[in-house]
Amino acid sequence: MTGSKFCFANADDLSGIVALLAECSLPHEDIHEHLRDIILARDEARLIGSVALEVYGSSGLLRSLAVAQPYRNRGLGDDLLTRIVAHAHACGVRNLFLLTTTAQRFFSTRGFDVVDRAAVPAEIAWTKEFRSLCPATAVCMAKDISGAVRYYPADMLRLRKDVPGSVMWGVSLNRTMLTYFEVAPQSRFEPHSHESEQITMVLDGELFFEIEGRTVCLKKGEVLAIPAYVRHGAYTKDDPVRAIDAWSPVMAKYQ
Repeated sequence: MTGSKFCFANADDLSGIVALLAECSLPHEDIHEHLRDIILARDEARLIGSVALEVYGSSGLLRSLAVAQPYRNRGLGDDLLTRIVAHAHACGVRNLFLLTTTAQRFFSTRGFDVVDRAAVPAEIAWTKEFRSLCPATAVCMAKDISGAVRYYPADMLRLRKDVPGSVMWGVSLNRTMLTYFEVAPQSRFEPHSHESEQITMVLDGELFFEIEGRTVCLKKGEVLAIPAYVRHGAYTKDDPVRAIDAWSPVMAKYQ
């Protein structure tokens, strides 16, 4: 839906989320337990949509997909679903499950299949949604997302802290990974080595690599390819840096 803004929820959003879910006749009694994994849609300051994920290892429970009445039939449900699937990928979820009383057709046209409740993993069956919050008449649906193409809208790429002075996000498949870093001036990555091959490209600024007894200044638009197990460090001087890295195999510490 054009013009909508998306973000992850925080504690200040709880009352609005509860009101929206109640308006849409969706369970909300335990929603406070899952705030970190709720994605919201807003029109200016107004909360107009939500969707949530409960993560249990490689299984995920998709829930609380709600759109305020005046904003329905504009594609907002698809926008929210796209983002929660991206979040599920980022959390390592391979199979999504859900219960619905009113949206079977919506999910069926988006690749979800009806499954027997008895076939869901124990960790999903044990959720409050399955045990008590949804009626026994709710339809159980599932989708294997492990082999799906992974699309990450920009607003779903959450920066997180790495070494002091840097923040990053990472996106991975089974054997490859891409990371993005924003590094403050006078920051340092201490010398280290790793199994993963690394290819770094600087987007802005200058990133200095200490490698094989010399210092390489990597400038905007330049690329450095580092083979596996080659020891190297990196640092910034007076300017901030933005850079991307490609890795193979995946760097587990950045997942």
